[in-house]
Amino acid sequence: MGKALDLSALDDLFCQRKTFKLTDEQYKKKTGKSLPTNMQYLKFSSPLARKAKENGYRIEVEENAVIQKVLTFTKR
Repeated sequence: MGKALDLSALDDLFCQRKTFKLTDEQYKKKTGKSLPTNMQYLKFSSPLARKAKENGYRIEVEENAVIQKVLTFTKR
C-alpha cells in the first residue's frame, strides 16, 4: 500500500478561520497526492472532506479551463 495521506500541511489554512482557495497543484505540493477525481467523494467522503467538516468548512469545486497558446508554424 502507498503511504498514508497526511493533511497536516493544510492545518495553517484551516486555522485562519477564513474562506480560502486551494488549487489542485497546491494540494499536491502540500500533501504529495493528487486530488480525487470523483467530485462527490472529494466533497463529501474523502479525508479532505472530513477534515474540512471538522474545521467548520464545506468544499466547493470550481473547474476552470486552462487556456494555452499554441503556435503553429506553417512553411511558406
